[in-house]
Amino acid sequence: MKKVLKWIGIVLGSLIGLLALVVLGLLIYGQISFKPRDASRPLHGIAADTSPEGQARGKYLVENVMSCDEGCHSQFSQPWAGGYEEVNEGPISAVFAVPNLTSDQETGLGGWSDAEVARAIREGVDKDGVALMIMPSANYHALSDGDVAAVVGYLRGLEAVRNEVPLLQVNMVGKVMSALGMFGPGAVGEPFSSPQQAPQPGTPEYGGYLVSLGDCRGCHGPELAGGPLPFGVIEGPLPANLIPAGELPNWTETDFISAVRTGQHPSGTFLTDGMPRYDMNDEDLAAIFKYLQTIPPAQANE
Repeated sequence: MKKVLKWIGIVLGSLIGLLALVVLGLLIYGQISFKPRDASRPLHGIAADTSPEGQARGKYLVENVMSCDEGCHSQFSQPWAGGYEEVNEGPISAVFAVPNLTSDQETGLGGWSDAEVARAIREGVDKDGVALMIMPSANYHALSDGDVAAVVGYLRGLEAVRNEVPLLQVNMVGKVMSALGMFGPGAVGEPFSSPQQAPQPGTPEYGGYLVSLGDCRGCHGPELAGGPLPFGVIEGPLPANLIPAGELPNWTETDFISAVRTGQHPSGTFLTDGMPRYDMNDEDLAAIFKYLQTIPPAQANE
């Protein structure tokens, strides 16, 4: 009996030791994976398009398609000046910090080159090559050279606002979860080595381009088939299935444009407040509608 108990103790001790090693390994992995730095990361030559047409295009993209203002950078006290708040959700605690995008030399983008700003948007790293952990560059990696130049041009025209924003901070649990991909795809994308072009406007391919920039998959899922989100971050009805297995085939193009722009369902009811209203032009919304019709049918996630 003593021998059996001895072996049970050895097995339990080994399992506890193994578990401790796994936990320690995860903590180390989370720490070294958080905000990695690559000072030698190349810059793709982008010059801000500050022409009236370029700034108008940049404004349209960041405010009507990408939702950079209301989504993050203008949600605090001053438009585009960023800010921060302390977050405590279960075992996760963090200082959620959003950078100042105005042209202030010390606290904003005034000291950045155009190429550095473009790289931050599309590749998710700052001017020193440090990863921007909450920047949705996985979506913006699709931006063409012309469109990212327009976005940078628009940002260059913003009035300078001095607003010192602290660095993003996350506790160890949050770092481990981030390293394991539990918060979605990482911000850092592959460097660009060749010119990037957008699809022809009005085509289904251009609709797919806009779907990426608008982060539709962030709510409707990788296959746009709807269903529940990680951590239940949206209250109310689940995100809809946007592909042919859902109700979209019963909608007209006009129905779709009205729903996305105003939130009104073809039945006359209104979509949940969790669904952003995108004030895109008719041609762009029609392109998205065309794109959604090209996706192979799939069952909605449940």
